Amino acid sequence: MSSEEAAPFLHEQWYNRACENVETWGVQNPAVVLLAIQEELGELTQAYLEATYEDGSKLAVAEELDDLGALLVQLHWALHEHPEAFREVGSW
Repeated sequence: MSSEEAAPFLHEQWYNRACENVETWGVQNPAVVLLAIQEELGELTQAYLEATYEDGSKLAVAEELDDLGALLVQLHWALHEHPEAFREVGSW
């Protein structure tokens, strides 16, 4: 499957996973989602390095990428649902 063919499938998959996450935790503040993105990016990097240089699984890379993709969709939603997130931290 080419990248162009995969794009609609991935978007739908990440969207559906994001919906499941929001059902469980609600639309979270962007700062919380960004922290989760950082964690998943680290896990994706680790899975990639293990698949490339050790006996890791390409499937693990795909799974971590799906986790990250869903969080990016959630970040998009969070930025629209939590405009207060753009206030300065010092104003707390």
